[in-house]
Amino acid sequence: MESLTFDLAHQSVSELNTFLHQEAPKGGVGKVLVTNPDGAHNLAVGLDCPVEVEIIGHAGYYAGGMNKSARVVVDGSAGTGVGENMMSGVVHVKGFASNG
Repeated sequence: MESLTFDLAHQSVSELNTFLHQEAPKGGVGKVLVTNPDGAHNLAVGLDCPVEVEIIGHAGYYAGGMNKSARVVVDGSAGTGVGENMMSGVVHVKGFASNG
């Protein structure tokens, strides 16, 4: 399986999530790296396929929320609502996870 990188210094959260919702379920990409998140909100939300998403840095509110089947790793801290309303899958925060 191929991996793909989204650099949020040059791409938007909408582009990331659109890819994860529309293209990732088709297969071919097993891992998505997200660089320069800089505390952006709503990263990797609403996933419905067995893809791995690794966020290199700090995520804002609701990272990995509404997850079904995906593995989301935050190599940093995450804000309120991280992993909220998960059906299945994994959200692993290696730093601090805020409470709500």
